[in-house]
Amino acid sequence: MKSNTNVESLPLYIEIYNHYKDLIVSGKLKPGAKLPSIRKCALERMISRTTVEAAYLQLSAEGYIISKPGSGFYVCEVNYSDIQKPTKKKYTKVVNKKKPSYDFVSYSVDSKSFDFDLWSRYIKSALRNKERLLHYGDTKGEYDLRLAITHYVSEHRGVICEPEQIVVGAGVQSLLNILCSLIKTSSPVVFTGVDFVKGRVVFRDRGFKTIFYGNLTNDLSDFEKISPKIIYTSPSHTTPWGDVMPIKTRLSLLSYAKSHGCLIIEDDFDSEFRYYVRPVPSLQSLDGGQNVIYMGTFSRLLLPSVRISFMVLPIGLVDEYEKVGKNYNQTASITEQIALCQFIRDGHLNKIIKKARKLYITKSNTFCACVKKIFKDKAEAIPSLGGFLTQLEVKTDMSSSELVKRAASAGILVKPLDLNEKKGYPRILLCLSGVAEEDFEEALNLLKDAFFNE
Repeated sequence: MKSNTNVESLPLYIEIYNHYKDLIVSGKLKPGAKLPSIRKCALERMISRTTVEAAYLQLSAEGYIISKPGSGFYVCEVNYSDIQKPTKKKYTKVVNKKKPSYDFVSYSVDSKSFDFDLWSRYIKSALRNKERLLHYGDTKGEYDLRLAITHYVSEHRGVICEPEQIVVGAGVQSLLNILCSLIKTSSPVVFTGVDFVKGRVVFRDRGFKTIFYGNLTNDLSDFEKISPKIIYTSPSHTTPWGDVMPIKTRLSLLSYAKSHGCLIIEDDFDSEFRYYVRPVPSLQSLDGGQNVIYMGTFSRLLLPSVRISFMVLPIGLVDEYEKVGKNYNQTASITEQIALCQFIRDGHLNKIIKKARKLYITKSNTFCACVKKIFKDKAEAIPSLGGFLTQLEVKTDMSSSELVKRAASAGILVKPLDLNEKKGYPRILLCLSGVAEEDFEEALNLLKDAFFNE
């Protein structure tokens, strides 16, 4: 057996295994051919009989050879001509794109908004729960966390529920996958307001037709043409800009759902970040929890890497979940669930939210002041009432798409704001959460040069 310098790190029994496997697959050892005895093979190669025996047992387990007691090992009758030999494939080398200097697109988190040392202490404390960490956990999520979520959403969003109605998962997409198994209808899923592309992908992959409807009004007569049974909406963030669904429209939507037997999926992903007014009531609280599935996430409140989201099922779907829920593993880390539960109970989540609100409103004010200082009368910053977004209206004949391209060429990522530009100047949308305050002036100077200097 020739030594292969490329596999020197392989165990010796694997080298012997590969040697005989290659002889068998290539046809050099025909079906029925007898392999050298374990003793003979060991003597010829000056290795232990245990090593040869391990190689032969591996070949036998995979069906290449068969052991005949008192006789030896023989090559099995198998057609190896249909087995494709592995070959090295050439892949196009992926060229890493140059990282932008400033990213005003991603919904990242400002490091100042989160206490990493505090969170790490809760994670360390959770790791001491050795007995709980030895198991996969409840498929719905840890009960004590679901109880803490019940109190939290009741206090902050008026959501009416019990822990048994809550299902925890690693992100909204994983929860939507479960939800698709609970919904017994082939009705199209209508997405209103901001188009949640990743949510639409889940429903399409599960065989649902999806329709993007746009912003709702009080008049829902157009729904009669579609006859939807599932409506996906984000009342606290109906536009890319972060507008809120008026209470009259909310009540109209709930009335339609009740009279037409519809399920509403309420994605309440950033309702906590309202700066000048209190968060508006959730649809679930207005509905009493009858026809609304409430979705929430902690990724925006804590860190994007803490993948813990949850949904509150109507009572009618809880029994359905009990039938199929056992088919789904819990996807959220038990360690993080235990840590988050105590984090909420000790009041730190409320403190984090207050701290983040104060930070982001300060950043918004600072950014607007920097725009006025640098652009003067060439642009105007328009802060939002909530969220992390700010509009920049640029006084130019260019389109918002052209502004986005010019910004990208200067190493800055921004998004166009889809408004009717015929009625005014183009606007771009900037998320301030992931860019440090001290970098605002440099970023805005780069934008100004990109927009106004040829």
